[in-house]
Amino acid sequence: LTLFIYARIKNKNAFQMGDTAVPGLILGQIIGRWGNFFNCEAFGGYTDGLLAMQLPVSAVRDSDISKELAEHIVEIGGVSYIQVHPTFLYESLWNLVLLVILLLIRKRKKFEGEIFLLYLAGYGIGRAWIEGLRTDQLLIPGTSVAVSQVLAVVLAVVSVMMLIILRKKAVSRKQQ
Repeated sequence: LTLFIYARIKNKNAFQMGDTAVPGLILGQIIGRWGNFFNCEAFGGYTDGLLAMQLPVSAVRDSDISKELAEHIVEIGGVSYIQVHPTFLYESLWNLVLLVILLLIRKRKKFEGEIFLLYLAGYGIGRAWIEGLRTDQLLIPGTSVAVSQVLAVVLAVVSVMMLIILRKKAVSRKQQ
């Protein structure tokens, strides 16, 4: 929203600005997610999978320890640990793959804003999946639905719809 308001005030093409900014933005997200690792936050529920990560209980907020995590606390050398999905890693890797895809597509884009919209769609899809694993979700009151998942799905759906519409317009302009 800020991008579109700024572009309007400065009489610039918001989609072109978005296409330009997305690679740096997503790189910042790839790096920034590692802050969640260092802060022992934004992790997922219990897992014993290949990428499972152990966190000292003392380093985690009590409110982030779900009933399932509490049932699986292990003690090693007198220190209690929870074993969790490293959602920061999942999102960092998801964004890295998305960045590579966007850089490969960039040279063949059909219209201004295509890279920006592909980023929004890809980010929304990844975010919807990863948020479902987290234990610190803000839920819509009276439901078990996370606000962030709803926003991510809406972002992805709207972006895909705009991609389809704008691509059709670009193709019809090219045929004229």
